[in-house]
Amino acid sequence: MTSFAYYPGCTLYTKSKNLDLCARETAQILGVELKELETWNCCGAIFSTVTDDIANQVAPIRNLIEAQKISNKLVTLCAACYNVLKRSNLYLAKAGNETYRKRLMNFLDTEYNGKTEVVHYLETLKYDIGFDNVKAKVVKSLNGLKVASYYGCLMVRPSEELKFDDPDNPVMMDDLFAALGATPVDFPFKGECCGGYILVDKPEVATKCAQTVIENMAASGAECVATTCPLCQYNIDNQQKMMSKQYNLPIFYFTQLLGLALGIDEKILNLNNHFIDPKPLLKQKGLLQ
Repeated sequence: MTSFAYYPGCTLYTKSKNLDLCARETAQILGVELKELETWNCCGAIFSTVTDDIANQVAPIRNLIEAQKISNKLVTLCAACYNVLKRSNLYLAKAGNETYRKRLMNFLDTEYNGKTEVVHYLETLKYDIGFDNVKAKVVKSLNGLKVASYYGCLMVRPSEELKFDDPDNPVMMDDLFAALGATPVDFPFKGECCGGYILVDKPEVATKCAQTVIENMAASGAECVATTCPLCQYNIDNQQKMMSKQYNLPIFYFTQLLGLALGIDEKILNLNNHFIDPKPLLKQKGLLQ
């Protein structure tokens, strides 16, 4: 079994346990161990664009130092964690930043070798495992389920740094769901903002952003939505109760649908932790007893 260093992040230990637990369980089925860092800290949640901000870079680089003890790849799931860890790693390695690197290392107990690659679990599924191998492990095809893959802002931008997928038309999740037997629904707002952290200060603005995305998905024929960002999941699931029109569109983490197709236990899927109950749709499709 292949082992990769794994960074769950804060939210996956609290509000988004189903995103985390489904990933660990599906990885085991697919022959990969997501080996959690022995010690880790919050990545900071937002990448600082201030060029001499040493303090905000200590946290993400400390996690990369822990990762290098396990493997040359650090797998993560949360879109915000992925964005921060990957960009911090790239900035530290950027030509001309040697002085910055030396100053940063003064705040850390161990030298970082700079050889750790930050990847998202979706990239692990595509490039290390292969979607064909994922397909071979399916025990419950998602046939007939129309899924809108919502990537949001942080998975695809800035594209020149993350290089995750086409920022205007990402398809990695869509290809995964096709391998699981589902019908990917194409819609123009795959990478539009859900409102993000502005929900805290101006919830009415965030709700309007989320409704714009939900309207676009529903108009394109989606029966449900899959995302990888805990904040996106909250905004477009929980905020549906605040929208001017009720859509009743279930919002999954992509690992839940992957876990459903691979036959993991319903307790791990944790389908009760949703504002819009997804169970009626899954029962209607014959995917749940």
